[in-house]
Amino acid sequence: MSRWIAKGLKGGIHTTRFPETVTTGEEGAPSTVRVRLQGLNPAVALAASSRCPTSAISTDGSETAGELRFDAGACVLCGRCSREFPSAFTQVRDPRVAVVSRDRLRATFSWDEEHELAPVSLQATAQLLQQATSRLFRHSLHIRHVDAGSCNGCESELQMLSSPYVDLQRLGIFFTPTPRHADVLLVTGVVTHSMTGPLLETYAAMPSPKLVIAAGACAISCGSFENSSLTNGPLDRLLAVDAYIPGCPPTPQALLHGLLLAVGRAGERYRAGQEEPDGA
Repeated sequence: MSRWIAKGLKGGIHTTRFPETVTTGEEGAPSTVRVRLQGLNPAVALAASSRCPTSAISTDGSETAGELRFDAGACVLCGRCSREFPSAFTQVRDPRVAVVSRDRLRATFSWDEEHELAPVSLQATAQLLQQATSRLFRHSLHIRHVDAGSCNGCESELQMLSSPYVDLQRLGIFFTPTPRHADVLLVTGVVTHSMTGPLLETYAAMPSPKLVIAAGACAISCGSFENSSLTNGPLDRLLAVDAYIPGCPPTPQALLHGLLLAVGRAGERYRAGQEEPDGA
C-alpha cells in the first residue's frame, strides 16, 4: 500500500466545515484591514497615508483640520499600517469580508480644531441582489472565471477551492469552461485593454440571470495599477458588480464567502472603519 494512502487513512477527513463553522485565522493569512477609530488620531492618520503604496489610505489637510479616507478595495495587505500603527489599523482574519456594496469597503474620518476625529457617513449606492435571483442559485452554481490581467496570485487561491480541504463541490458550486453554462462571472485582475473585449464577450455569452464578482484588489480598484494607461479597470466601470471580495489575494474561504454572498446564501459582516463585524 502506498505510504500516502496509509497516511490519508490514518489522518482522516480534514475538509473545512466553512461556512457552517468559522475558525478565524485558521488559514493564517489576513483577509483585509479594519480601521480602529479609538486608536486613530490626526498624526497617525497623516503618517499612515504616507506609508500606503496604493493610496488605500489617503488624507487631506493637516493635524489641525483634515480628512482620512480608507478603501479596503485598494488594500494590497502589505501590512505597513498594521505593523507601524497597530492601535489604529488591525488585520482582519475572518474570511467573511465580501460585500455587495462598494461603499462598505470605504470609510472616511474627519477632524478639526474643535472636534475629535469622527467617522463621516457614506450612503451605499450599489443595488442589492433581488430575492428572486437568489432563489434561482440557492442549490447550485456554475462559475466562469476570467483572468483579465492579474499576477496569478488570485488564481493560485482559486485553485485551492477545488482542493480536498475546501471542496467547493460539497456546496453545489462548480467551475465551468464555457460561459454558456455559467451563472457567475468571476473576474480577477486589472482588466487590461487586450482583455476588455474577451471579458465583455464572455459576459454577453452567459445566460440570464447572471452575476458578476470582482475578486481581489486589482479587479475592485486596480490596486497598484490605478490610473495606469494599460488598463480599463476597475471592473465596475465596465460591468455591474454584484459582490466584491477584497484581498491581495483573497483567501480561499474569503472567495467562498463572496460566492455564497452573491447568491444570497451568506450575509455581509464587514464594513471598513467598523470596530466589530456585523452580528458579532
